[in-house]
Amino acid sequence: MLKFTHLMVGIANSSSADLQPYRDTHSVINVVEAFSQLQLSLWTWPPVKIITEPRIYLLKRRFTDG
Repeated sequence: MLKFTHLMVGIANSSSADLQPYRDTHSVINVVEAFSQLQLSLWTWPPVKIITEPRIYLLKRRFTDG
């Protein structure tokens, strides 16, 4: 993975455990949110709310001296 300067990593859920292998070598430069669920409420307008969660992370490799 250290051959690449940028990585796009997709995760299945919101846990940070999926990003642990990249914690020391990469930094997050952008997060893309995606559909998670619908929320219905008859007391608000609009009655349907789309819930999103972070699903794709764009990572940039940290350069170290050495």
